[in-house]
Amino acid sequence: MSTRAIDGAVTSNAGDFARQDGSTDWEGMWSRGITKGAAFDCSRTEPAFQNALDAKEIAIGSGRALVPGCGRGYALASLARAGFGDVVGLEISETAKEACEEQLKAESIPETARVEVVVADFFAYDPKEAFDAAYDCTFLCAIDPRRREEWARKHASLIKPGGTLVCLVFPVGDFEGGPPYALTPEIVRELLAPAGFEEIELRETPAEMYARGRLEYLFTWRRRS
Repeated sequence: MSTRAIDGAVTSNAGDFARQDGSTDWEGMWSRGITKGAAFDCSRTEPAFQNALDAKEIAIGSGRALVPGCGRGYALASLARAGFGDVVGLEISETAKEACEEQLKAESIPETARVEVVVADFFAYDPKEAFDAAYDCTFLCAIDPRRREEWARKHASLIKPGGTLVCLVFPVGDFEGGPPYALTPEIVRELLAPAGFEEIELRETPAEMYARGRLEYLFTWRRRS
């Protein structure tokens, strides 16, 4: 898989799998083989998010949690261990789902029985019940920028009033092209505030906790009632 340099760091160039309509052939990427720690897979739950869960800085109950673009599902296992009673991971790729289920099985913890991996288009996903929390990580950055406002509206429809949306803002910069597409906290703010979310906290991740070797932010929002 090819890579490209961004501000001195190297990131996966999913643009190699771009289609003419602006979408990305994620099944093609996964079927070619994405090993742990390669491309967007950081081989674990992002430390900043895991730390927030461990410190109970994110509202946790027995409710439902969603992770769109869940990859191998590291965050799914973390959310289940944290106490969420129903954890759903979305993937557009059947091969990604298989990799995720294999990883969850390898976790060998009883909480993963509460995890479900669904193959579905995020924008068309229509669950029977809304979610109490969602974690968006290396997902917004993978979406065609022309669909970003739609992304914000969809999260608003999937999360219950009073529910929590945590965004790991990455990659941060002003470079062109993608995916991954450049993000900033300001971009995320301009998307979520008009969509019915209230800003709770913006936290810059300490360098020693970077998941992928470069600047990131943990941005927490609450769905307005």
